[in-house]
Amino acid sequence: MTQPADTPHGTGVGGAFGFVRNGYDRAEIHNMTVSEVEGATVYGREDEAIGTISSLKIGTDDKITDAVVDVGGFLGMGAHSVLLPFSQLTILRRSDGSDTRVHLDTTKEKLKAMPHHAA
Repeated sequence: MTQPADTPHGTGVGGAFGFVRNGYDRAEIHNMTVSEVEGATVYGREDEAIGTISSLKIGTDDKITDAVVDVGGFLGMGAHSVLLPFSQLTILRRSDGSDTRVHLDTTKEKLKAMPHHAA
């Protein structure tokens, strides 16, 4: 059974930047599973690929609290992992449900400058 992905109480799915992409709608996160978010590519403010969601942290209330984003590296080697509040992410899903995109209002360089998160 797959854990449903919910946002923390009192937050929305949308992040601060409010990303919009043609053919994509804001995801109804309560209808998604953790497996649909984990492994998703993270895109920056200029729509460039800046990382990948490697895992999600679930709180005691079964709500997603944080995301671990891997930045850089090659085939999982040498990646710099950072921990971000889930509420900072904007989750978009293709209208036909065939693709999920995660957007973050930052750059790859800013993520690499953050403290490393050890798993």
